[in-house]
Amino acid sequence: MKLVQQKDKDGRTPLHCAASIGYLEGVQILLDQSNLDPYQTASDGFCPIHVASMRGNVDIVKKLLQVSSDSIELLSKRGENILHVAAKYGKDNVVNFVLKEERLENFINEKDNGGNTPLHLATMHRHPKVVSSLTWDKRVDVNLVNDRGQTALDAVLSVKHPTTFDQALIWTALKSAGARPAGNSKFPPNRRCKQYSESPKMDKYKDRVNTLLLVSTLVATVTFAAGFTMPGGYNSSDPNVGMAALLMRNMFHMFVICNTTAMYTSILAAIILIWAQLGDLNLMDTALRFALPFLGLALTAMSLGFMAGVYLVVSNLHWLAIVVVIIGIICLVGLLVPFFLLFLPSKSTNRILRHISYYPFLILVWASKSPEMKRED
Repeated sequence: MKLVQQKDKDGRTPLHCAASIGYLEGVQILLDQSNLDPYQTASDGFCPIHVASMRGNVDIVKKLLQVSSDSIELLSKRGENILHVAAKYGKDNVVNFVLKEERLENFINEKDNGGNTPLHLATMHRHPKVVSSLTWDKRVDVNLVNDRGQTALDAVLSVKHPTTFDQALIWTALKSAGARPAGNSKFPPNRRCKQYSESPKMDKYKDRVNTLLLVSTLVATVTFAAGFTMPGGYNSSDPNVGMAALLMRNMFHMFVICNTTAMYTSILAAIILIWAQLGDLNLMDTALRFALPFLGLALTAMSLGFMAGVYLVVSNLHWLAIVVVIIGIICLVGLLVPFFLLFLPSKSTNRILRHISYYPFLILVWASKSPEMKRED
């Protein structure tokens, strides 16, 4: 037996190894051997094309499909095609390639031995980017059920730890694509609903409420103090004694409006969050959804007010005033972007809202990855 046919202790051939490490040139050399069998399976039932899919080596997947069209039909021991494998291991580049290939269209809704589609596997193994890619494809049936009677949405609700950020993103992607739970799931419906609705534990909600309450109180305190320490001070002579010295400046008007807005919106946020202290989980959730926009507006207005106030007192030095404005705008954008992401992506099935929330969704997916996964990308 030649070396190209020999297997290691795990049943892998040299072609398996080359496909695993992404060695395209080595794969090409091995495929040029007349006696090479590209369909040999390892002990885990994976052919070389499955290994390439698992590792995200899309160029090798393309090469193996090009050289051997029969590779399309290859299934693992679990009945998984290459799209199943790529979805299971979170390789969105392979998933996107398969979705674009018309000859691989049958893979999209194909089921493995457990009745799971690629969407089921991506959901179960917590790969939000893959779930997003699949749900954006109109050919994907998001409501197919597996042998347990579960749709992909049921799979989200039945995971052991549904409070992770990845699961929240997956749930959002599925809901926005119109996914529904199956009525005949073998996973008890009452348990599904209870587990999902009560998954954010009370302590975590209380910590979040207390943190936001502290921030809103600090904003209210700072802006209240700023209301009586106006930039430029006060007139000490008649006829405008006690009036702000810079009252007629446009930037002063901006300072007063922003400071007043920040104070009252932060007070509103604090009052709403105080109601959340009553201990009801649904009330806490509602309070957080209403308080966050007010607090975001308060922080934005306070930032603008600070910029306007500093500009006023250094306006005689023109270049420094411009630097203050530039820094203020840059930091304001840095403040608004992460706050904006708290409200996106949208769970709405509306096509326009889905498009608006597409890139914020990808940013959140990237942010939720571990440092090791980011380096791999």
